[in-house]
Amino acid sequence: MYKNILVAIDGSSTSNLALHEALRIAKDGSRVKAITIVENPLAGYGTPLISYNYENIHEVCLNESKHVLKTAEIDAKNLDHIQLETQLIDLGLQSEQDIATEILHAAKEYQADLILIGRHGKKNGVKRFFMGSVAERVIRQSLTPVMIISSLSKTTHLDKGA
Repeated sequence: MYKNILVAIDGSSTSNLALHEALRIAKDGSRVKAITIVENPLAGYGTPLISYNYENIHEVCLNESKHVLKTAEIDAKNLDHIQLETQLIDLGLQSEQDIATEILHAAKEYQADLILIGRHGKKNGVKRFFMGSVAERVIRQSLTPVMIISSLSKTTHLDKGA
């Protein structure tokens, strides 16, 4: 039985499936924490801050991440046996910080004995191609077991009988 389960979510379909799986496998006495990470959306591309309005983009990203966590709390509300904890991690202007590293740091702080993450989140494109996916980096660097959730054609619904 897993006592402390950490799940990384970003609003993508695979991260939603990861959340649902974390809540499904959680037993009485287990703790589940959902985290979402806000990074500088152009970090790693070498784009100077003066070329775009960072504050506006950052505010949009923060609001979207807060909505993702609120949706997760609503999804978990139907389950009597588990209380979902949530955390928003804001990297702000820090372009040297990596999402995978932040997930691993959060898992260590939470004393997680299982990490769940979706195989494909919202990070796509050139940066992902050259740097590898977040899930791959978490797997390579984690000392904690990692469960990777792939996209499925059917939707998972949570209820008390799940």
